[in-house]
Amino acid sequence: MPTPYIVILLVLTVIVIAISLYTDMLRNTVFNLATIAGLAKRDGKKERPAFSLAKTQLAFWSVIIIGSYFYVAFFTPGLNGIRFNIEIGAVNLTLLGIAAGTTIVGKAIDSNQQSNTTVNPADKQQNHPGTGFFFVDIISDETGVSIHRLQNVIWTLVVGVVYIAFVSSNCKLPDDKVITNTLLGLMGISSAAYLGVKTKENTAPQPQPEPGDKDNQPGGGNAPGGGNPVGGVNPQGGNNPPAQ
Repeated sequence: MPTPYIVILLVLTVIVIAISLYTDMLRNTVFNLATIAGLAKRDGKKERPAFSLAKTQLAFWSVIIIGSYFYVAFFTPGLNGIRFNIEIGAVNLTLLGIAAGTTIVGKAIDSNQQSNTTVNPADKQQNHPGTGFFFVDIISDETGVSIHRLQNVIWTLVVGVVYIAFVSSNCKLPDDKVITNTLLGLMGISSAAYLGVKTKENTAPQPQPEPGDKDNQPGGGNAPGGGNPVGGVNPQGGNNPPAQ
């Protein structure tokens, strides 16, 4: 791989990583701050949300396409000066469009799930602190590592490698002869599968108290909204008062 291309991609990657270390640019949007604070304290983790797969995918393709554009513009062999009249092509628009569309639809799904009051906030993935491992974060939902997320990550990496390998060998952006419509279709299906299953995340209803069970009645010992939910976080997002 040409050194200038490596440098450009590394610089852009470092910029994205540096920003993500100090902001939540690539992380999930927290539904309830009190809930994530309680869960983080219970589990001994940092009070920061997990990394978002959709946002990471958008950053991934942004770095690759922008970095490749600059490499072709500045380092085309035999070119005197800078070449800005580069044909972007439908492939690049489609790849970035899939990533952007996945992020937008994912955000809409999150907004819908945030308003769902039938699910305990402590059970919602967005209210869970990150695992501390980037890769585990992006392939996990509220139940743990998920195949629909893993397959999306794998396909994104496969197409990313094909894209970078072509640019490094030919010093031009790939067209539909390199990243074919079939490959783009697989990318679209992969993202659709991820989003389709994502709509089913955070849908487990809160357990309902059994008739006559005082410990599980509202305001009782272990009921949703009662005194001692897991982690000291009640479904309304507040922390339980200390015992008197």
